[in-house]
Amino acid sequence: MLAAIVVALAVGIPLLVRSRRRQAWRDDLASGEDEVAWFARGLIPELRRQPSPAQAAGAWNVESSRVVAAEDKLTVLEQSAPDEAAGTRARTLRDAIRAARSDIENLLASATAISMPRDLDAVAARLEQALGQPRPTTTTPPAPPGPR
Repeated sequence: MLAAIVVALAVGIPLLVRSRRRQAWRDDLASGEDEVAWFARGLIPELRRQPSPAQAAGAWNVESSRVVAAEDKLTVLEQSAPDEAAGTRARTLRDAIRAARSDIENLLASATAISMPRDLDAVAARLEQALGQPRPTTTTPPAPPGPR
């Protein structure tokens, strides 16, 4: 009886730790997705509401560190992903936020009040496209073959 308990603990504890680690990673990814969504649905509309490119640049300067932090977080998540699909999801979001950050910086350096809203909408649309990509699913290993 004691041997069965020891075996159950020896098998169960690593599985529990692994499961919790995966869940923590997925929670971190969800937080990263929330940051990308905030960028597309919160920050970009705020930049769009600014009456001039100079004022939009000021708003960007205030919030850009949050965008950089989200990019860094997604980079770490890609490297620590529990599987290939999860790593691909983190990389897709990271690449989207990186490209959007670069696009915004370039746009604010050269935009006019007339072109800025359209250009910002295009950046937001690309972020939304990345958010719409499939999320990694929890994969269950196949069951061992049973008797035939």
